Amino acid sequence: MAQRKRSTGELISSVTFFGAAIWLVFEAKLFLEEGETLKGIAVYVGAFLSLLASMRFSIQRLVLRVRDAIWPK
Repeated sequence: MAQRKRSTGELISSVTFFGAAIWLVFEAKLFLEEGETLKGIAVYVGAFLSLLASMRFSIQRLVLRVRDAIWPK
């Protein structure tokens, strides 16, 4: 598989999603400390989804490799 360069937009969006994930973790901690458990859990879920979004291109490459290993062309 040939290596493809990442575009600037892909890098910017990945860094932004990662930064949002870190920020949301701290916000979720604050909600939990204030006793707002449901809000804290919801924000933790958002942080996890933002982390997954920051790794979406790596996840896509992994899925394609697994697909090719299971169902070769």
